[in-house]
Amino acid sequence: MRVVILGSGVVGVASAWYLSQAGHDVTVIDRQPGPAEETSAANAGQISPGYAAPWAAPGCR
Repeated sequence: MRVVILGSGVVGVASAWYLSQAGHDVTVIDRQPGPAEETSAANAGQISPGYAAPWAAPGCR
C-alpha cells in the first residue's frame, strides 16, 4: 500500500517507520526542510515537569 504522511515530527516519522517496517511504501511530506522543526522542536513550547522545580521544594527560598 502507498501511504502519504503529512508532517515529519515525532509522530509522523514514527508512523512512517512503523508502516515501512510493515511493508508499505511511505512518503513523508513537510513544509520545513528538515524533520521535527515545528511542534516537535523545543517540546512544543511546553515546560516539561522533569525540568521544573516546584516552588515549595526543599532548599527553595
